[in-house]
Amino acid sequence: MLTTVVIRAIRYEIGQCVPLCDLVGDGLSVEEAGQLLDQGIVGVSVLERPLAQAMEACIRESVQSAGISAEDIDAVVLATESFAALFEDDGPSTVGPFRNIRNRIFLFLYRLGIRKASVLCATYGACANLLQAVITAEALVGKGLSRNVLIVAGEKFGAPRARLMPEAGSMAGDGAAACIVSGEASQKEDAFRLAYVGLAPYQQVDATIDRNKMLLEMFRAMRNAAADCYEACHLQPEDFRWIVPGDYNTVTSVTHGKLLGFSPDRIFMKNVGQLGHIPFDPLINLANLTHERLIAKTDRVFLFLCGPVSCGAIALETI
Repeated sequence: MLTTVVIRAIRYEIGQCVPLCDLVGDGLSVEEAGQLLDQGIVGVSVLERPLAQAMEACIRESVQSAGISAEDIDAVVLATESFAALFEDDGPSTVGPFRNIRNRIFLFLYRLGIRKASVLCATYGACANLLQAVITAEALVGKGLSRNVLIVAGEKFGAPRARLMPEAGSMAGDGAAACIVSGEASQKEDAFRLAYVGLAPYQQVDATIDRNKMLLEMFRAMRNAAADCYEACHLQPEDFRWIVPGDYNTVTSVTHGKLLGFSPDRIFMKNVGQLGHIPFDPLINLANLTHERLIAKTDRVFLFLCGPVSCGAIALETI
């Protein structure tokens, strides 16, 4: 029998919010900046310290908040594309860059006391890496294969030009986050029961070369993912207090939210345009919802994440 799956102890770190105007001339043109400003993008999160240090802080705080020890973690899912930024003090490697970084990840976890865990990595999902991580953790915990799965996410980008996301009308932001996925949570901590997680593919994968077509494909897939959730859980849009899409820009968040049947007051948009699009920002927003007490017990939250070939939905209920 599948057990209850709970997401808890969410901790995150973002960088300094750099105004968009400060990036003009440093790889970002005046025209591009103007287009981003028109869509509500005013700043981007830039981490000043190595990504691994930010991830370490999030892991330590998450483990402590969950009331467990590092030795209690029996699986780790790392969600990142920023391998080159994980350990910025890397010098020339005799075993190749990928193997070197992989080996350092094991040493990094070992130093934190995580010594008995299987270690997996979600990277091909891009902005949906967190979704892939949750799917994996849900399978491990739900089938009784793991007691405590640590999901740790982190992204750090380079020059402003590397941050530009023309297909999504946004700038990529830096950040790190961690949470624990397990079968139970104490009544004193903020936690969410995982009610549903699933993927929905894009119908036209090559639509990514055209921004308007891409946004249409994103909406179609989000609609299909939502429909699958409604059918599986016997729910409707009105059963959810909040929808939390990826923080691409204000226009996209409002448009997708409305098309999915959510009024603007039920679309969580506090950070939209302030930090850029951090690939796992729905997790950051989920932590903000609990910290600011914007959700009550038994309230439901709908998260959406969009990747290069599919999007997915995560339905949660506060406990």
